[in-house]
Amino acid sequence: MKNSLLITTPYLSNIGGTEIEAVTTAVFLYDAKQYKRISIFTPKNINNNLFKTMVNNRDIHFFNYPKGLESSFITLIDRLFFKLNFRIRFSEFIYWKYKSLFYSSLYVLAYPKSVYFFPILKAFSKQKNRTAKITLWHFKILVKQHLKYYKKFNSIVVFNTKQSDFWKDKYKLNNLFVSDIIIPNEEKLLNVAPVNFDLVDTLKFGYLGRIAKEKNIEAMIKLIAFLNNSKNKKVTLLIQGVGEEEYIKSLVDLAASLNVLKNISFSQNVILPTQIHTFYKQIHVFLVTSLHEGGPITALEAAAAGRMLLSYNVGAMQDRFSTIPCVVNNSFEALCDSAMNFINLDYQEKNDIIFKLKELYKSKLSNTNKGQELSKILRNAFKQ
Repeated sequence: MKNSLLITTPYLSNIGGTEIEAVTTAVFLYDAKQYKRISIFTPKNINNNLFKTMVNNRDIHFFNYPKGLESSFITLIDRLFFKLNFRIRFSEFIYWKYKSLFYSSLYVLAYPKSVYFFPILKAFSKQKNRTAKITLWHFKILVKQHLKYYKKFNSIVVFNTKQSDFWKDKYKLNNLFVSDIIIPNEEKLLNVAPVNFDLVDTLKFGYLGRIAKEKNIEAMIKLIAFLNNSKNKKVTLLIQGVGEEEYIKSLVDLAASLNVLKNISFSQNVILPTQIHTFYKQIHVFLVTSLHEGGPITALEAAAAGRMLLSYNVGAMQDRFSTIPCVVNNSFEALCDSAMNFINLDYQEKNDIIFKLKELYKSKLSNTNKGQELSKILRNAFKQ
């Protein structure tokens, strides 16, 4: 089918950066009338309640593999072809040979270890536009056997220039483009009321996302302990998201051991992407202390909402916010210094920094800017 796009994502079962990016990108391109038909595929379960609200009444179709592909007979055929040196599932390859007939373009969201898209890419005609978006920033070498699949893409989109340089140097790929993430609910985020720091007695820090070890939430808790216990500053921390109970317990234990449990709130209530602005209304400063990141998308949301950012130098944070004081930090000590520097500013100086941060978002990081970049990449990819 002409002018039709298939977006694929490894997961659509929980609210995460990759999942939100897949659906938000589909919504943006649909509203921009870039494609007559847009579908989103994921190999596993789809949480319709979470993502249908983002799509609303738009004609965007979600689907995954039919259950018939898991039958014992199909599995037997797959094993037979594997013995014949067919290294991807034969049934999935045949399935995609048929499904690909209905799409003119393919947009794959992937991370360096993902293999789910191999049969999709192999089945898609070379005459069609095939683009990948790398959703994690990992400086790790690809498995040698995987590189041939990445070379099949007409274009590969990454978050930042360092990531682009890494892929070019390691893999000699010349089909790389840099483009940031389109965020959901941008209009409501931009309309969040600014903080009146003259009336703020206790500074409220916040984190929104998966509660997982790679997010390094321990650093947030230690920062709150440093500010409260060592510097006698009145600060709190709201941690909102779902995660493993054992890890959450370890964070509670850490907060208790540092005597800041009373200053930290944990909420495992899921906020729908269409209501994400309600979280940023509750905080003054958003924290990013991950060990590794792609973006993150939440930092863009915070900037759009006019909230201060304190972050490690991860993902696309340097590319996005290097011109704003205090935002990007290379160590925990630097993060503590930046927090103190921001806290010690008078209310007008705080307002000035956040005004610059929000203006930077609107001028260079808005959905309009990023959407135009992505649309250009998707239109021109096949010409490379």
